[in-house]
Amino acid sequence: MGRRFCVRCGTEERPGYPIIDGLCPKCFLRERSIVKLPSKIELTICPSCGSVQLGSRWIMIAGNMENILEYYLNKLLIKRENLYEGFSEVRIRVKELMNSKVKLAVEGWYGGNKIIQESLINVRIKRRLCPRCIKVKVGSYEALVQIRYVGGIDRSLNREIIKLIMSNEKIFKSLSDIEEVKEGLNLKFLDQSIAKYLANIIKKKYGAKIIQSWSDAGYVSGRKHSKLTIAVRLPVLKVGDVITISNEDLALVLDVKDNHVAVRFLRSGLVGKISYDELWSRGFNKLSPK
Repeated sequence: MGRRFCVRCGTEERPGYPIIDGLCPKCFLRERSIVKLPSKIELTICPSCGSVQLGSRWIMIAGNMENILEYYLNKLLIKRENLYEGFSEVRIRVKELMNSKVKLAVEGWYGGNKIIQESLINVRIKRRLCPRCIKVKVGSYEALVQIRYVGGIDRSLNREIIKLIMSNEKIFKSLSDIEEVKEGLNLKFLDQSIAKYLANIIKKKYGAKIIQSWSDAGYVSGRKHSKLTIAVRLPVLKVGDVITISNEDLALVLDVKDNHVAVRFLRSGLVGKISYDELWSRGFNKLSPK
């Protein structure tokens, strides 16, 4: 292959210093761009939860404002039609955020050589509540999960369930309101599928019974809209409790596990294990200590 020179400055091509479309890296960076950058970008951030609008979606981005800008720019701009031909593995890094401007370093590979181009563009950050936070603010919800207890109220279980919600990001992000009532908990969610997901976790962990119902909530965009209510009934049983099963058999609780209880039937003296599903199916009632 013949020797190649920059058509602007005459610099000869050498290892690590390629000729890019007739230009040496120095002249290329002065005259052209690795990626097409706008002169100004507008970024919309929710002041309540910190999520960022990306097209029609709102997403959570971990980190500081530089991290948010970096994620936004790479998602928005790193597309094949925006890249100079021949460049690959292009990435934008935020070097410095200065009030209304941001200093960027665009990195890309050309013919096995890493090329870095610095740019300065204007940035405007707008703050607006995301749809989720608007719904929370006005008390809107799509699903109501009612936690109730059979066999007496258990405040410690209330605390366990609240802790479970707070530790699960997917569940917590959909939570609109939480209210501790005399009978248990009322939990409002923005997403019906998340409400069902939580109810199933509670069922598996505590042997709960789940009852779902829908109520008419009018019309949205011309389509009938319904809200979901999930009644979650939790058995409150401990060793030594006496229960009736099927309104007939008296039984003494010998052990309580995640998926069953061990009992002794008082009339026959037989000992057995009963799953929570069977217990709910047959019906049970805990007798008062009196």
